[in-house]
Amino acid sequence: MNIIRLQGDAEKRSGIYYEYDVDATPLGEGGMGRVFKGFRVVERTGERMPVAIKAIYDNIPERVVERARREANIQLDNDNLIRMYGFVETISHYEGGTKSKVHYHVIMELLVGVTLEDIMNGVTSDQNGMQIPFAAELYSQYTQNRNAAVVRIMKSILSGLMALHDKGYIHRDIDPSNVMVTIDGKIKLIDFGICKQIVSLESLDKALTATGVFMGKVNYAAPELVLGDVKSQSYTTDIYALGILLYQLCAGHLPFSGTDQDILSANLRSSLPMKDIRGNDFKRIIRKATEKVQSKRYASVAELRVDLERVSINKKELDTRKIVIYVGTTAIALTLLICGILLFNNESDNKSEIIVKQPTCEELFNEAVTMLTQTDSVHLQLKGKEQLRLLAEDSLYLPAKMKYYVMLLNSRNPEEVQKGFVELEQIAVNDTSNNIALFECGLTLSKGNRYFNVPTMRQSFLNRDMDLVKANQWLYKSMNADTTDYKSVYWAFNNLMEQKIAGTLPVSEDKQITKLYKMFEERVSKHEDSTADIYKNAIKSDGETLRAWGLLK
Repeated sequence: MNIIRLQGDAEKRSGIYYEYDVDATPLGEGGMGRVFKGFRVVERTGERMPVAIKAIYDNIPERVVERARREANIQLDNDNLIRMYGFVETISHYEGGTKSKVHYHVIMELLVGVTLEDIMNGVTSDQNGMQIPFAAELYSQYTQNRNAAVVRIMKSILSGLMALHDKGYIHRDIDPSNVMVTIDGKIKLIDFGICKQIVSLESLDKALTATGVFMGKVNYAAPELVLGDVKSQSYTTDIYALGILLYQLCAGHLPFSGTDQDILSANLRSSLPMKDIRGNDFKRIIRKATEKVQSKRYASVAELRVDLERVSINKKELDTRKIVIYVGTTAIALTLLICGILLFNNESDNKSEIIVKQPTCEELFNEAVTMLTQTDSVHLQLKGKEQLRLLAEDSLYLPAKMKYYVMLLNSRNPEEVQKGFVELEQIAVNDTSNNIALFECGLTLSKGNRYFNVPTMRQSFLNRDMDLVKANQWLYKSMNADTTDYKSVYWAFNNLMEQKIAGTLPVSEDKQITKLYKMFEERVSKHEDSTADIYKNAIKSDGETLRAWGLLK
C-alpha cells in the first residue's frame, strides 16, 4: 500500500484533499493515464467520499496535459453528465532533493456501471461481475420495445448535452462507449477529453491540435471534424454525432463500414442508408441531424429533443387508438341508447340548450405560463410558447403580448429578438404608461457592464449599437410611469455615467447624475430580494466615483 495525498491551492482553501493507493489495481487504463479509486476527504470532519482519480503518465506531451487540465475544469452539476472535481499538480523530489518531477491528476466522479456500448452487446454487469439492475432493465426494454428504449436513452443523453452546450462547450466525442449507465439509475455522458469551448475555439484548439488533424471517433465524425476544420466546429457537430448514435440504436448497427478512411469519406459525402430504420419519425430526425451542410441540421439539441418527444407521444397516441377500437362496440351501443333517450324526451329537450364554456384569455394565458415553467419537458414549453404567441397576435389581451414579446427579446434567435423589440417599441410608442415596454426598450439600447450583459447580448442579435440618448428617453418615461421602479433609474444613471467617463456628457447634466443616484437609493431601499441586492452591489462603486468627482458628499 502506497497512499498518495493530493492537495493543491484550491483544495487547501476549501479544506479538502484527495488520496489514493498508487499500488492498487487501476480501475482502468487509457492513452493519457491510469484511473484509480480514491477518496475526497474533508479535513475538519474526516468525511470521505469515493472519487475516481486519473493519474496522468509521466513525460507525456504538454498538449495532452493541457487537454487533461481543460477536461478537469468542465465542472457541471447535472444528472446526465459526469461530475469533474478538479486538476491537481504535485511535485516529487529525488536524488537528495536536487531534482524534481511534476505529477498531474484529474479528479472526477466515481461511476459504477456499464457503458451503452456494453448494453447494446448484451452486457449488463461491470468489469468486476457486479450486475447493474438499471442496465438490465434497459437491455430488456431494448430487446422487447426498441423504440421506447431508444427514446428513453436518447432523452437522457440530450439532457446532459444541453447542459454542456448551455455552458458554451461542445463534446466532439459522442459515442456509446462515452455513455455510462450507472448502478444508481442514471445515464451519463462522460469523457470531456476533447471538449471545446465555443467562445475560445480557435485560439485554444491551436495549442491542442493542429488544423487538419482528425479528433474523435471516425464512425460519428461530422464533415467538419473529418476535414479538421476547427473554425466550423459548433454545437451542430455534436448533433451530427447524435444522429449517428440514434441510427445505431434504432438499427442495431452503424450506417457505414470499411476502413477508417472509407468511413470518414462516407461521413463527408454519403447519405445514410435508411432501409434498417423503422418509423418515418426516426428517419426524419436522423436525416436532419446528419445533414452534411451544418446550417441544415438541427440548430440546437433542444430542437432535436422536441422532435424526439413527438415520437414518444405518437406511440402513446397509437396505443390510445387500440383502446378506442377495443371499446368501439360498447361506445356505439351507448350512443344508440343515448339517442333513444333523447328521442323519448324530444319535447322537453327542444326547450334546452347545450352550453359549451369557452376558456377566457386569462385562463389560456395562465395555462400557457404554467406550461412554460415545465423545465423538464421541452415539448410543453414549446406548446406554452405557441399558445402565448396565438394570444399575443390574435387577441387584445395585453399581459400575453407583454410576456410573449419580452420572451422573444430575451431569446438567442436573432429573428425572435428583432420581432420582440419591434413589437415592444410599438407598444411603448402607443402607450406611454406601459412601463414594462418602456423599460425593455430603454434597457436594450443601454450600455452593458460587468454586472449585466443583457443590453450587449440584445444589441449583438439586433446588429445595432447602443444609443444612450434614446435609451434614456425610454427610461425616463418608464421611471415616471412607475414610481416604484428602481431598475429604470439604475440604467438611466448607468448611461449618464458612461457618457461622463467618455467625456461626452455636458457639465449641466452632473446634477442629473446625482439626482438619479439618490432616487435609486430611495426606491431600491423598499425592495428586499436577490435582484435588488444585485443592483445595490452594481451601483456601490459608482457612489465612490461620484464622491471622488465631488458630486456626492
